[in-house]
Amino acid sequence: MSKTTGTKEVQVPAKGNVGSRNTMFWALTAGLVGFLLYINTVGNQYVLDDNNSILQNSYVQEGFRGIPKLMTVDYWFFAGMNLGYYRPLSLISFAIEHQLFGNNPYISHFDNALLYGLTGFALFLLLLQLFPKKHKAFSFLICLLFLAHPIHTEVVANIKSRDEILSFLNILAMCCFAFFYIKTHRSRDLVLSLIFTYLALLSKETAGSGVLLLGVFFYFSGKSILNLTKRIVPYLGIVLIFFIQKSYFLGGTAKNIPKDLTNYPYLASTVRLPSTFHIFWLYLQKLVFPWPLCYDYSYNQIPASHWTDTGAWLGLISFIALLFLTIKGVTSKTTWGLAIAILMVTIAPAFGFTLLRGGIMAERLVYAPCLAIAILIVYGGSKISGLAGDSSLSLMQWTKKNPTLLALSLPVFICYGFETINRSPDWKDNLTLFAKDVIKAPESSEANFLYGNELIAMAPKENDSTKKSEDFITGINALRKAVSLTSNFGEAYNQMGYAYTEVYPDYDSAVKYYKLAIDSSGYAIAYVNLGTLYQKKGRLSLASYYYNQAIKVNPNLAAASQYKANLKKATGLDVKEFPGEDKTDPQFMRPVPGKKNEDLARQKAFKAQFDSGTALLPKGDYKGAIKYFEKAERLDPDNTQNLLYLANSLGLSKNYKKAINTFEKILKITPGDTVIMNNLAQTYRITGQGSKSDALQARVKSLRK
Repeated sequence: MSKTTGTKEVQVPAKGNVGSRNTMFWALTAGLVGFLLYINTVGNQYVLDDNNSILQNSYVQEGFRGIPKLMTVDYWFFAGMNLGYYRPLSLISFAIEHQLFGNNPYISHFDNALLYGLTGFALFLLLLQLFPKKHKAFSFLICLLFLAHPIHTEVVANIKSRDEILSFLNILAMCCFAFFYIKTHRSRDLVLSLIFTYLALLSKETAGSGVLLLGVFFYFSGKSILNLTKRIVPYLGIVLIFFIQKSYFLGGTAKNIPKDLTNYPYLASTVRLPSTFHIFWLYLQKLVFPWPLCYDYSYNQIPASHWTDTGAWLGLISFIALLFLTIKGVTSKTTWGLAIAILMVTIAPAFGFTLLRGGIMAERLVYAPCLAIAILIVYGGSKISGLAGDSSLSLMQWTKKNPTLLALSLPVFICYGFETINRSPDWKDNLTLFAKDVIKAPESSEANFLYGNELIAMAPKENDSTKKSEDFITGINALRKAVSLTSNFGEAYNQMGYAYTEVYPDYDSAVKYYKLAIDSSGYAIAYVNLGTLYQKKGRLSLASYYYNQAIKVNPNLAAASQYKANLKKATGLDVKEFPGEDKTDPQFMRPVPGKKNEDLARQKAFKAQFDSGTALLPKGDYKGAIKYFEKAERLDPDNTQNLLYLANSLGLSKNYKKAINTFEKILKITPGDTVIMNNLAQTYRITGQGSKSDALQARVKSLRK
């Protein structure tokens, strides 16, 4: 059936039997292709955030008994974070798997592949509703290209990303049953559509955009604005119910959205908008040419952009052009207009993540937008073939009349599929993934940290002394690269301390790096590790003090409370104030070379100011910290560590001019310090001094060779 509006033909769902054997054969074949593309992931282990989502989630580990509790907490509750993410459905599926099979990554990977296959099945059925006048092969080719798209490997091969799979799968089911209801008028179909809407939202909040997508589908299928509005109202009701439920369970706890540079590098107001459009441009490139693929695009792999950068302008121009085409395509109800509308609606959450939160680029965020690319490729090929109404043709007839379409679509499917099958084994385990992708993201502090961290964690278990030494050296170098890229990377400093505690014990080095972890970011676990190190060395007062400091920084840190309680029970010690000078401590109050002992009072005064400043950093009181660092500077003008913290605090307070002056002062004292050069380059870029930033970063790269 069709009706015309002006010169454009509008397609309306046909009254055909969606459940016919022929249709089910096509749909099942699409599902089988999706499943087989990822069957090679079944032997993979847990990677990345799988540990936080599954192994370290106590409610997941309770199996069926934990399911009601999972409905009441933030997704990252057991990772010690409250981001306001309410996504219980994927966690519930993990709990069911644990109840039936224990902690078995093979089962979880199998289920991800199976759910992906179901996505292909549901997508084909939906496409039949959207393109009723087209031959089923048209919809099938779109399915093939979507399913084979390599950018999906992060979603399917990473168990944690099941939230993305479930969200899109339920959106597809929601739309399918909405169209079934239009044809059958059976209340059952409407109820099922609304249920799948609710399940999509329980999978991921961004599924709310699926309701907008359904509105687009209704409009393209010939519904009037009034009719469309009436049909959408029940779905908006489900969205409202979901957010009331989310508010009920999570509303009583304050969100603690991180402001760390690593994962939120575009927070500054001067760079957020241009960086958003730059990343939008990069997303468009990845959607069309998904090579190379990488799990990490965090700081500083994609530097913050300014309006002087070409990428920002390309993104802005592309966005405006696509927005114009969306309006034009929606108005004229063309197939290409539908595709671009799907792109703009489904990419909106990824766009908003950078614009609203300063968040990083991530391949999983453009899982659904791949559908738009698949439609455009197949539609373009069909226009070249010149075949219009072709639903009545046999498959053989259709194939003979569409050689150009097949010649364009099938090679793309083969290339996409080959890359997907080739990429999935990279997700075998953490070490494999980190080693592969650190090469693709050499400027990412997180990628370097995770690679180094994994090697250091594995080294103690290595029996081959040569291999152990190689892992240690490679791991330490990767961690050093991480802190050279992000100077306040407390977790990386802490892992270096661990390396010199457990792998190749070096007391002085371990203390040094634990203290750097504390001084740079107030990293709570470093306090505990430093305390346990002192306790092993019999320095019990210092151990008690650092346990208490850990609790002060993070009252919920169970390890700190346990160690403190055990030490207090054994010795009665509960030291709240720093126990004073300890001449046996190689890292405490060692006289500065070349200075006389009478200067010790000045050193103590400097340390008091410096410690007061660093104590305010974990609280985010940068202005208060600046006052102490400036007082410390007057006592010791050439202390580069104090100057570094002063410069970083000035930058975080957006006093960029003084921050630049302070970084430049440090470079006069230590001219070859690449860490300072990198920080200064980033500050130059934030203030719009792109040429200075580029010149300094080029110098950094030459020095690191």
